[in-house]
Amino acid sequence: MSDEKIIQTFETLRGNLIHKDRRFSEKNGKLCFEGVDLEQLARKYHSPVYVFSEKEIYRNLAEISEAFKGWKNTKTFYASKVCSVMGILQIIKAAGCGIETNSLNEIKKAVEIGFKGEDIVFNGVMKTYEDLEYAIAHDLYLINVDSLYELDMVDEISRKLKKVANVCVRVEPNVPSATHPGLVTAFHAKSGIDLEQAEEAVAHILKMPYVKVHGLHMHVGDQVPESEPFAKATAVLVKESMRLEEKFGIKFDLINVGGGIPVPYKYDAENGDPLHDNMYAGITSQDFADAIIGEVAKWRDDVQICIEPGRKVTSSAAVLLSTILCEKIKTNHNLDGSVQCHVDWKFCDAGYNVLADAQHYAWFFYIWNASRIAEPHDKWMKLAGPLCDGGDYYHMGLKGEEFLFPKDMGINDVIAFIDAGAYSIESQTVYNCRSRAAVVLIDKDGNDRLIRRADTYEDMVSYDIY
Repeated sequence: MSDEKIIQTFETLRGNLIHKDRRFSEKNGKLCFEGVDLEQLARKYHSPVYVFSEKEIYRNLAEISEAFKGWKNTKTFYASKVCSVMGILQIIKAAGCGIETNSLNEIKKAVEIGFKGEDIVFNGVMKTYEDLEYAIAHDLYLINVDSLYELDMVDEISRKLKKVANVCVRVEPNVPSATHPGLVTAFHAKSGIDLEQAEEAVAHILKMPYVKVHGLHMHVGDQVPESEPFAKATAVLVKESMRLEEKFGIKFDLINVGGGIPVPYKYDAENGDPLHDNMYAGITSQDFADAIIGEVAKWRDDVQICIEPGRKVTSSAAVLLSTILCEKIKTNHNLDGSVQCHVDWKFCDAGYNVLADAQHYAWFFYIWNASRIAEPHDKWMKLAGPLCDGGDYYHMGLKGEEFLFPKDMGINDVIAFIDAGAYSIESQTVYNCRSRAAVVLIDKDGNDRLIRRADTYEDMVSYDIY
């Protein structure tokens, strides 16, 4: 695509952002999120800072619920690994959603917020004895067993506590998906047991006095752009569930199909390929639901469908605000000394310590100048973070590694990374002894408040013993 076409497309997206997007608007030349001036929030709470919308979380949960209305017996568990800030978990609980956890501390957070055991699912490829003891003691709705070794621990602990342990057996359906290789979890993956081992696992469980098997579990992957893998994998689980029921004369209560509903990070689908670029969302929540329901309906109509969405719930519900604090023009030379090009570098206070996915998975984010949103974004620039690391710049631009910003963008302008609410806060580091960012919530009434403070120097040195 030509530079002119990229700029034209991006300008169209800017217009859509401030006039058509339910989250954003423009006032006095500033970008507003749920009606709140983002530049003012960056000054008030000190960037870098994440800002969440309570309304958007509710909207996303409502969309998922609407998609599954055709299967009344559906139970939703929010994947807390996506964002486990306590203020966000409070919203999830208030919405009547369950919670999926992947560690002992995630379970403890859920319990502290007020989730009951019947609302908590426990996943994970390497659960410890301590993890499982706590989970069984708290009567979790499901422990998704990931190995036969883990199953033996569940048996031992449940006998010791004389408490029922409710489990699903996680299997690998051997279905690939067209997403980032690091997000594939149902094909040549480390998660779950082989499908062929499901019979052995169930046979063992049926001999265990306190372990109750409720069904099979899977997770196809994250940010999957098409519905076919979900339908194929669900069909595998349904077929195996029916076979095991007949084999052992039992009746499963449920099927747990995990999550994976994709969200859009790129919006210009007419200029891209959603089925081959997982930064687009090639399918909707409804497509996801239809693929699963269509296969489960071939089994029984009384089976409960459990889902574990995460990214879909919080991704669009947050922005990351950062401030431009340095700028320079650099000259790139060829090896013979001739000038290749001049690069306009802008430096912001959010590096990959704050937004790790931009580096780890080469993730794409739209970045807008919140201080000058009414001005054309038509000048090519490169954007870097503050870290002492040559790779600490944003590689996934609109054209190669370049982004479009207003030509007059300068020091102290605030920029906004949108759709930054998933896997971002959880992945922060303190590299270069830089603080992890604060988190602000804009509640349903339009009021902003701090729900997680930034690290202090005292926080960082308090772990050291000297």
